[in-house]
Amino acid sequence: MLFTVSLKAQLTPQNAVKGMMRGINLGNEMEAPNEGDWNPPIQERAFDDYKNAGFTAIRIPITWDAHTMTTPPYTIDSNWLNRVQQVVEWGLSRGLFIIIDAHHEMWIKTWYSDSTVARFDSIWSQVATRLKNESDSLIFEIINEPDPMSEHNVNSLNSNVLKVIRKTNPTRIVSFSGYMWSNSDQLVSAAIPDPSDKFLIGYYHSYDPYPFGLLGPGTYGSASDIATTKAKFDEVTTWSTQHNIPVILDEFGYMDSCQYNSRMCAYGTVVSQAISHGVGAFAWDDGGQFPIYNRTNYTFNVIKDILIYTTPQSPDGMGISQVNGSSVKIQWQNRNIESDSILIQRNINNGSFENYAKVGASVTQFIDSSAFQGTSFYYRLSIATKNSSVIESYPIMLLDAVTSVKLPDAVPLRFELYNNYPNPFNPATTIDYSIPKTSLVTIKVFDILGREVKTLVNEEKTSGNYSIKFNESGLASGVYFYRLQSGDFVSTKKMLLLK
Repeated sequence: MLFTVSLKAQLTPQNAVKGMMRGINLGNEMEAPNEGDWNPPIQERAFDDYKNAGFTAIRIPITWDAHTMTTPPYTIDSNWLNRVQQVVEWGLSRGLFIIIDAHHEMWIKTWYSDSTVARFDSIWSQVATRLKNESDSLIFEIINEPDPMSEHNVNSLNSNVLKVIRKTNPTRIVSFSGYMWSNSDQLVSAAIPDPSDKFLIGYYHSYDPYPFGLLGPGTYGSASDIATTKAKFDEVTTWSTQHNIPVILDEFGYMDSCQYNSRMCAYGTVVSQAISHGVGAFAWDDGGQFPIYNRTNYTFNVIKDILIYTTPQSPDGMGISQVNGSSVKIQWQNRNIESDSILIQRNINNGSFENYAKVGASVTQFIDSSAFQGTSFYYRLSIATKNSSVIESYPIMLLDAVTSVKLPDAVPLRFELYNNYPNPFNPATTIDYSIPKTSLVTIKVFDILGREVKTLVNEEKTSGNYSIKFNESGLASGVYFYRLQSGDFVSTKKMLLLK
């Protein structure tokens, strides 16, 4: 009789980090005093949403204090351990990497002593024992941001807890950081818990530049800003090569109160640099001031697309400006695009992005000449590469982009659409307008990609009131824009054509 045995290779930290390039935090959940205090409790479907979105790794911050006895033997509440294991297995069963940590444990950070160390060791001993049979894709992070502990005490704690974990998990990947707020320079100055251990990952956090990232003021996107971001990645990857320990950035982010274009640029820059440096990056998502995944309606905002579709080849250097009363210009820098075209996507008033126009792969600017009065415009670039993957730029916006120039002798008395969007056009629909002074008047219709499809009026008109019926023959159902120009006055409106 012939027996076959299937052996699974032990996951190395290097391969684990390669699999954790696009990560996100499930923050303000299991580190709350009680799950559900700060956000709706974690639902299993969230891991399907993360997986389907393209994330490969989830970090789940956990605070153990409120669920653990304060006297020996420091037993963790069994219901809590069961719940932690349930959530961990939801993620692992979907092929995701999962990181769990000890988060907000102020009782040991503030009162570091023999008794608090004994309690912390016991917590990790129980956690490691309970989860020892989980897959290699589960990673233990010793402690999160250990401020105000001294560097000496953090080094000691890292070394001691690693020994505790190794009693039951000899090849479990363990992540450690330096002292204080776990910044990059604190990682590179940290003592390695056990230089002979082959299953270690170094982690660090970055909300830089401060105070922009954490508090919101200022801007980001200058050459100096981007060089500083790159320098941090250079710093940690140099350390990584020196010690043969891979690195992850397991918290980074920018408050939603940050200036929009700066915030988008910052996210895009970090993701691009992380991938080019081989550093796994986990965006901080707390369901509050750093939102990405809505845990009530199970949807993602635009940050998700930056995290998933940014690569070192994505267009960057995005710029935007108003050209005139009806035109917006976007500019960008191309980076090794292996494609025959660039798709420009537009989003009006923070709705959803829609395909708008297509330009050649070498083009670096585009003028949108069908902008609306007092409207916010958002643009991004999408590229299908030769290997059929999709890469995107980060988005950029112009707030209240177009305000028509209204000169007294050029402003129409009225410009009306009988049935305005979203009410559909019909053959009886009319466009009414009035002009106070003789001028050249044009009324043109554009499709969703900005292509002119009809000219309704293009002639000099004397002062007076006018009406024109819209003839929809030859046009397919869909969204269109119609634009009137009279002298220096320009106005564009949206319409829906249904047949």
